[in-house]
Amino acid sequence: MLSKDASLLAGVGIVALLWGASPALAQTAGAAESFAIVGGQAVNANGTGSTVDGDVGINPAAATFITGFPANATITPPFSNHGNDAVAISASAASLTLFNSPEMAPAGGLVIGADLSISGPTADGVYPPGKYFVETGTALLPNDSFMTLRGAGTYVFTVNSDLTANTGSSIVLEEGADACDVWWRVPTQATLNGGSFVGTIVSNALIALGSSATLTGRALNTANGSVTLAGFNTIGGCSVPLVVVPTLPQVFMLLLALGLTAAGYLRLRRRAQTE
Repeated sequence: MLSKDASLLAGVGIVALLWGASPALAQTAGAAESFAIVGGQAVNANGTGSTVDGDVGINPAAATFITGFPANATITPPFSNHGNDAVAISASAASLTLFNSPEMAPAGGLVIGADLSISGPTADGVYPPGKYFVETGTALLPNDSFMTLRGAGTYVFTVNSDLTANTGSSIVLEEGADACDVWWRVPTQATLNGGSFVGTIVSNALIALGSSATLTGRALNTANGSVTLAGFNTIGGCSVPLVVVPTLPQVFMLLLALGLTAAGYLRLRRRAQTE
């Protein structure tokens, strides 16, 4: 059993750890980091057999506008459903911030053609990390086509209107490219009918996953948008569980740590005097 002195000093150590600890969330998605889906007006899981690996939330629409969970779509623990609660409200605000951020704005992006399968800036149509802008037309992955992202780093794609990934299309990641480092800004509708799409999509309208479509990333909406799943969809893989660490105000924690340290010093000094 610890002595009173050892217990007191251990208490000081614990206080110091709690005081210094803080939750670490990536800055890119902010309060939406734990979410796979954020809807503004609705989140509808139609069909059956879908899996969502991340939190699901809605704002400003009411919680009743999230439908099909858990009957048609399963949320993987520890993630959960946030129907217009404080967490969902924060995630919605973060989605809007991300949509309007300078990093996601068209300015500064390399202009590419609408057919994403052949518009990469290299000779073989491959995309290295960077920022890209589809200036005209619907950003499109045609039927049975693929888009190659090559190399570790951040990829940002902004489009002028819609984004459509047709049946059989996919995005291939090579040489360290990571789905969680891919970002899409879509001012209107994103329609994913392909087998495999990657990245965090931030839309101002509708994000729709066709039957059996997979999104490795997130579907985030502003207040105007909705998310629909057609069935047998898989979405997620980039969400980080939200860890809430109970903390006290830092000033109080500092005073408590100093008080315990002083009490420990006085106890040790008295013991030394009596021995």
